[in-house]
Amino acid sequence: MRRLIFRRELKSNAKGLVVWSLVLGGLVLMMMSVYPSFAEDARMAEEMLDVFPEPIARVFGMDTLNLGSYTGFYGVEAHLINTLVGSVYAALLAGGMLAKEENDRTAEFLLSKPVTRTAVTLQKLAAVLFNLFILNLVIAIVSFACTGFADEAVETDILAWYLIATFLLHATVASVSFLLSAVMRRTRSIASLALGIVFLSYALHVAAGLSDRFDVLRRVSLFSFTDAAAIAKHGGLAMPDAAAMALISLLCIAGAIGYYRNKDIAG
Repeated sequence: MRRLIFRRELKSNAKGLVVWSLVLGGLVLMMMSVYPSFAEDARMAEEMLDVFPEPIARVFGMDTLNLGSYTGFYGVEAHLINTLVGSVYAALLAGGMLAKEENDRTAEFLLSKPVTRTAVTLQKLAAVLFNLFILNLVIAIVSFACTGFADEAVETDILAWYLIATFLLHATVASVSFLLSAVMRRTRSIASLALGIVFLSYALHVAAGLSDRFDVLRRVSLFSFTDAAAIAKHGGLAMPDAAAMALISLLCIAGAIGYYRNKDIAG
């Protein structure tokens, strides 16, 4: 059974990975293909900013990021799609990883094999992280390829930080959803709750940006850890934000393994 579960999960989720990778890669390509028109007419970018109320501009980083630069335009347009849509995929993928064995009544067959529950959880977790790595690799390849649309020198270090932050966010969302998959039994309920956490977290991020009075909400929103404007302003992902995502991920993974080892599993 060594790595058999890992390979089985990769095979069963391969179609979904291809579809989501094509969708996200295509969205990045589509949005960044518009960039040359903004770069040629900086005045149009400024007029676009004037259309948005100041709170809305602050939420999407348009008050900080320069739409006339590749990384600025990427941070406003593509980074949001990568983080939000990718988090939806991470939640759906990890949310059903353990619970589906009970939901589909295959748990008894799986656990009758010479494999520990810890090994089951670790192999399934490895499959989740591998899929997220491939998804983010596709995003990274398309993102760097699209720098060909820029006539100016692109700040590739900032672009790389955007992509690192995106992967860390996806892994964090997946870890939370993986814990739900270990604790709960019904995959539909898990998917609904996991997606609810994603959209609630994004809503809190938006609310925090609308007014300084709600700034405290940034501390409970995963999306605030990967804010494009903050990354560009500080020249990279803040270490406290990276540490917070890593800590959340480790706690959720440890909780999932510990709970699943002692769980009364229905075959």
